[in-house]
Amino acid sequence: MLDMSEADDVRDRTLYILLCNASMYLLQVYESLLRYAAHKYGYGTDFIIYENGKEAVFCKDDWYQELDILFIGWESCQIRGIEIARVFRKDYHQSQIFFLGSHAQEVLASFEVNPYYYFIESEVTHKKFELIMRKCFQEIMESKKNSLRYTNNGKIQRVLFDLIVYLKVDHRLISIQCRDKTKILFYESLKSVEEKMNDEMFMKVHRGYIVNLNYVDCLDKNDLYLTSGDVIPVARNYKQMLVERMMK
Repeated sequence: MLDMSEADDVRDRTLYILLCNASMYLLQVYESLLRYAAHKYGYGTDFIIYENGKEAVFCKDDWYQELDILFIGWESCQIRGIEIARVFRKDYHQSQIFFLGSHAQEVLASFEVNPYYYFIESEVTHKKFELIMRKCFQEIMESKKNSLRYTNNGKIQRVLFDLIVYLKVDHRLISIQCRDKTKILFYESLKSVEEKMNDEMFMKVHRGYIVNLNYVDCLDKNDLYLTSGDVIPVARNYKQMLVERMMK
């Protein structure tokens, strides 16, 4: 049995992929292609597959793991692919979206949801597919390295380090203040979160606060002013180290 750190490593090397297409044949083809391309470059895969677009949307919150890739047929059963993608984007899913369709004119319409790529069925080759997916896989893995993994309501999610202004803990309730003013709440010890953070970017400045040094404006006595407008306390025993880090 894997211990916790080994399980996390396996999870970090696994691509979580949703496939949705009205054609069972195409679902099988693209599952095989994605599995082959991922395994060729050393990544694991975990698939969730739907023939019915409405079912994919209805069940989107049931999966325990945030999705890395949405691979959607443009014309899915009872609901168009663009509508499926809109629902996921509306809920702040950062998954890479791929569309599969038969008409080139649909490509422009897909830009609304910022897809990674649009495959025209008649133009897909194994070589082209593998090149595009390899680049996508690498970008996803790089993003995972530069993000904080956390569990919220039983679902494993991530937030990019760059988006985090600061973290606050109150009796194991972690509150992350993000650059876009959104707030993420989940339960975990601050020590456990600290171990996952980028040491060059973050610093603990108080027993209940970790701050992203990229958002530091100035230090005034025992108050740290951030470019976001937030003011957080600085404990005496962290003050000298903070000044040194700010000087760098």
